[in-house]
Amino acid sequence: MTTADAETGRPRTTRLPYRRAGDRYLVDVPDTGAPWVRDLGKSPQATLEIGEVPHAARAVPFEGGIALHPLEIDAARGRAIADQLLVHHGELRKALAAARAELDGAPPWERPVLHRELLGNCVTFCNGLRMHHLREDGAFTAIERAHPGLAPALNRLRAEHETVSRALLALDDLLQGRGEFESAALREEFERVAKGLEEHFAYEEANLLPALRGGGALDLGTHGEVTPSG
Repeated sequence: MTTADAETGRPRTTRLPYRRAGDRYLVDVPDTGAPWVRDLGKSPQATLEIGEVPHAARAVPFEGGIALHPLEIDAARGRAIADQLLVHHGELRKALAAARAELDGAPPWERPVLHRELLGNCVTFCNGLRMHHLREDGAFTAIERAHPGLAPALNRLRAEHETVSRALLALDDLLQGRGEFESAALREEFERVAKGLEEHFAYEEANLLPALRGGGALDLGTHGEVTPSG
């Protein structure tokens, strides 16, 4: 099970024994101070990996344990997911725009300060984006079950999540000093990541939102490819 770290937002994966009760997964909680329990106390969303298949789930506590309810898609839930997707994408787009403004506006003598600010922003942004994609991967399982015709688009989006993850690691390497820090190299890597993310968001919105809101999915064909890093 993967949860969002209650303090950092970083994905935390924990192996847990469980038992089935209908469509729910029940987990005993002998230690209420366990990190994953604290995580669920802050955000009840979790991604379960069962048989190598991710499932989005919501945690509901009961006496002595937690019941994990896998996501099921109906008309109302589909519309809610569509709205939530746009909100998350809007937040991520704002974060990218803010980082670009910092890159564009900092004079050379402020570059060390910019480096520290971008590093802090990247940690927050990257953790948030990784959790967003992990949760999406879990939600995609339920979406595909409700909308089998979306399987090709969902498979592409899953693959793009992997590409985005590699691009974020390359950007993080520059900011962490594991690669040579130069303004031009940083800007080039940042634009590569930003371009890939925007195309990913656009493809996802065009293909998933109509179906989740009750219409048909638009196939963008070869448009909106995520640009690999390196």
